[in-house]
Amino acid sequence: INDASAAENTVIATVPVGTNPEGIAFDSANNRMYVANQDDDTVSVINTTTNAVDATISVGTNPDGIAFDSANNRMYVANAVANTVSVINTATNAVDATISVGTTPSGIAFDSANNRMYVPNYSDDTVSVINTTTNAVDATISVGDGPRAIAFDSANNRMYVPNYSDD
Repeated sequence: INDASAAENTVIATVPVGTNPEGIAFDSANNRMYVANQDDDTVSVINTTTNAVDATISVGTNPDGIAFDSANNRMYVANAVANTVSVINTATNAVDATISVGTTPSGIAFDSANNRMYVPNYSDDTVSVINTTTNAVDATISVGDGPRAIAFDSANNRMYVPNYSDD
């Protein structure tokens, strides 16, 4: 065993955050990690140099997915029970906007090519498309049953949405 590779696969810190942490995203502009805490309706801001929580931000009910908009330095948080997305200004760590989306938003992904956030809405089988310049929903796309997550393929400029069904 190479000692260097063993060190790479070692836990270096455990950072206490809010209750039931669900989603996590990195703010590359400020070197901070943002953690969505589902049961206490907050987002914890972790300083990645000190591995300490620098701030706790109140957001909508049951924050789930979280994604960083690198073009505008904002964090977008899907609030599953509130049916909203909270927009956090990462310079001030304050919520600048709240956007209504579909029912039970669960995940979120940033389309860096077009400056759009895509939010799968689990209970109404849609994806909301948010223009990150205006913070408005530009489109709603019907997809398969129970979309929970989403990912952006920057090489092909496509979003991929897995669908969950009880059938």
